[in-house]
Amino acid sequence: MKGVQYLLCLQVLGIGLTGCDRAEKDAEPATPQEMYARVRELIKPNAEHQTSDPAEALKWLRMAAEGGHLQAQTDLGGIYFEGGKGVKKDGKEALKWFTRAADQGSKEALVYMGLIHALGVDVPRDRVKACAFWRKAAEAGVQEAQFYLGAYGEDAKERVQWLVKAVQGNNPTVAAQAASALGFLYARGADGVQVDMKEAVRWYELAARGGDAGAQLVYGIMLLQGEQVAKDGEQGMKWIRMSAGQDDPRAMALLINLLRNGADAERNEQEAAAWSERLEKLRKKTSVSSAPQKSVTH
Repeated sequence: MKGVQYLLCLQVLGIGLTGCDRAEKDAEPATPQEMYARVRELIKPNAEHQTSDPAEALKWLRMAAEGGHLQAQTDLGGIYFEGGKGVKKDGKEALKWFTRAADQGSKEALVYMGLIHALGVDVPRDRVKACAFWRKAAEAGVQEAQFYLGAYGEDAKERVQWLVKAVQGNNPTVAAQAASALGFLYARGADGVQVDMKEAVRWYELAARGGDAGAQLVYGIMLLQGEQVAKDGEQGMKWIRMSAGQDDPRAMALLINLLRNGADAERNEQEAAAWSERLEKLRKKTSVSSAPQKSVTH
């Protein structure tokens, strides 16, 4: 779900704050709307370049959410879903706030309720429940939900239909992810969907051109091997480099291997060494970011 991860990135304490009315800095917020406006003031450095105050912002965000503010409820759910920056990841707490937001009509909340059940974030994994939430949002035209329903639904023919809808949506990142999922579906086949490598190549190419790192890697390999497409080593290496440039560790590892074991290995050693160093830094960064963090909420 990583590549998916996240099509849909929540910025901690930063969702949907642009439409709020500015609260008076010196006045104590009295309504949920004023509380939510105070959140905006607290998470941004002020004119004197003082640092933001996420802990204080979280306090007012919770108060606004408890007061029934729809976007505050969605934001708070997102914070607990993502975790980090002093907030412990908590799927049950996230689900509570997303449910309240969904009850007020938030389609975004439905998308994340589906993710919580699909990933099993502090709740049992349940694809049926996940797809039920995604279906409600997908039928309302939410592109992200269309993608998830297409990527993880049970009926292959229906999955194709939802993925095609997602490809046609306005978010280019989600569209590219949906095209990549279509490529995978046609390459592997499923009940009701025959293996069709020409279709797989077509969708992978579209996804690669749309910027999907995984599709760029697959399409590059297809070009190197001449699989259902004219063999083109130069273009294949170009797409693999593009994927590696997005820090896809699989593409980086493959590129290093190709550079060091190809016909021009000696000439390519400097580039291979640079990619190797970059991959090592990425692995160290990933290891550090996955370390447990102290929570300010529990």
